[in-house]
Amino acid sequence: MDMEILKWFTKYDTYVKAKMSQVKQVGLLAAGCQPWNKDVCAASGDRFAYCATLAIYVYQLDHRYNEFKLRAIMSEHKKTITAISWCPHNPDMFASASADNLVIIWNVAEQKVVARLDSTKGMPASLSWCWNSGDAVAFVSHRGPLYIWTISGPDSGVAVHKEAHSFLSDICLFRWHPRKKGKVVFGHTDGSLSIFQPGCKSQKHVLRPESLEGTDEEDPVTALEWDPLSTDYLLVANLHNGIRLVDSESLSCITTFSFPSAAASVQCLAWVPTAPGMFITGDSQVGVLRVWNVSKTTPIDNFKLKKTGFHALHVLNSPPKKKTQSPTKNHHTSSTSEAVPPPTLTQNHAFSLPPGHAVCCFMDGGVGLYDMGAKKWDFLRDLGHIETIFDCKFKPDDVLIYWLRSFDGNN
Repeated sequence: MDMEILKWFTKYDTYVKAKMSQVKQVGLLAAGCQPWNKDVCAASGDRFAYCATLAIYVYQLDHRYNEFKLRAIMSEHKKTITAISWCPHNPDMFASASADNLVIIWNVAEQKVVARLDSTKGMPASLSWCWNSGDAVAFVSHRGPLYIWTISGPDSGVAVHKEAHSFLSDICLFRWHPRKKGKVVFGHTDGSLSIFQPGCKSQKHVLRPESLEGTDEEDPVTALEWDPLSTDYLLVANLHNGIRLVDSESLSCITTFSFPSAAASVQCLAWVPTAPGMFITGDSQVGVLRVWNVSKTTPIDNFKLKKTGFHALHVLNSPPKKKTQSPTKNHHTSSTSEAVPPPTLTQNHAFSLPPGHAVCCFMDGGVGLYDMGAKKWDFLRDLGHIETIFDCKFKPDDVLIYWLRSFDGNN
């Protein structure tokens, strides 16, 4: 009897394995971009990436079909990812940090971990690859100090920046200057900036908005980017006091930009590399993309892309070429080809944006690639789960429809 049962189980096991070998993946519902931390979107060359809560999704331009495809899901962090930074010297490398005091260096092409730094002193809330070094990553907790991790070579190890410490206000984010070696700026929750550069006097908690001077009010820095064509100019956005172009040498405000509505506030901004002096911003309350030029104090144009507010923006330096095939013919389907129809845009036909594509991440987890020149989406995942999915059910009368439940409340 026992032998008969063994034979039956052997046959059943063979049958199951044969059936399972015929099962293949037919689709992937990618997680949305997390809204918890600042630097959760990055790009380099023909790739861009965004962070879900525990994984990093990497998209790459498929030159054959001239569209971005999901190439890798990098999953190693066990706690919430806090920041991502692409190496400016090597397009195959990027760094990420997480709430469990961990920093990881990834190789995108090989989809593997190159190095990891465990048990960092303080949670790395913000992280950035050092522009003046090919193998060093800097990270900082809320009050500092700034740590610099040299990954390889004779000076490998973790060192503390000589001056960037003992801050009086939490750090929202920081940026290395891409051209001036060793120059770095910090944006704080009290609205001030701290600027350090070799051979110059440290400037801590300067350039607060004028309306805050002499008060204890806080107006966090929400976005911070160096002018790529200047060694001194810097765009800074505060939650309530809007955007300013400031001179980091003279510590003066050059331009204060004005919004069409007093209710508008900036969540993120990015320079447009193909158009000197031009930058874009994403509103925090509603998904309005605004186009600016430093020569004007008001927006050149405004596009309402979504009802939900922006969370992160990044302009690609190497956008896809204009597609030549008829849009009515679906020659190929991929993870990014099913874009929803573009929203209603402004009818400003007299103004034309330069070629450029913006990676847009929204507070509801939505992620899209927006063609600024054509004023349309190349693709858009309208929303995505940003918390753990705990249930999934197929619709009984339609196998193409299923229902998900998640801790983020979205069904």
